[in-house]
Amino acid sequence: MDLMGEQESPRADRPLNTITVAGREFLLVEVGGSEVHVASEYTDGEIGIEVGGSPDDDDEDAILWANKTLCGREWFHVAPGAEDPTLLWQDAAYAPTCRACLRVVDSWLPKSTVPAGLSLLAEVVADAVVERSATFVTGVPGEHLEVTRRAIRKALRDRGFNSNTHVIDDVLGVWSDDAYNALDRDDLGASVRAALDRITGGEMSEAPTPTPTIAWHTWVADL
Repeated sequence: MDLMGEQESPRADRPLNTITVAGREFLLVEVGGSEVHVASEYTDGEIGIEVGGSPDDDDEDAILWANKTLCGREWFHVAPGAEDPTLLWQDAAYAPTCRACLRVVDSWLPKSTVPAGLSLLAEVVADAVVERSATFVTGVPGEHLEVTRRAIRKALRDRGFNSNTHVIDDVLGVWSDDAYNALDRDDLGASVRAALDRITGGEMSEAPTPTPTIAWHTWVADL
């Protein structure tokens, strides 16, 4: 079943580590680096890599997987799973982290409706970013993450600021270099000097103002 020829593939050296999304099964794989990618099952016209069967014979239970990830890169190893006996110093992979692969998978999912209050949330977040250059939005439901991110970035673009976002679990971080560059230099300098005085003077009774945090569910009705 191996379409790679007689040469043994170094990429099929771990047991299956798969996830199912929208009724389709995907293999979590590595291409080098820290990101986890996904490969789909083999289809005609692709190069197939056999994973999941016995290496000693032609196992009928083996599955052929495409040799390239959804983002178009050749993969080298199956990402380690929780039951992987070769897992020593690495963390087990439970989901893809490659943004390009995730965008492909996301395009296959049903689009969520825009919940009531999202536009208001986007304006509140934009206010915070303009004032402090960055903020965090907590408790963002996974199905509304992308539409929330787009709404916030649009609100900032409407004010003339480009922005960036980063997601960790259900927390959406938003920051803008343009907003930072637009901050009043005198106020910014005073804040820095005050922080240095607290550190050098050993007086930490007045803690620095933290980056503002905004709760998603405070502003949005997820019905």
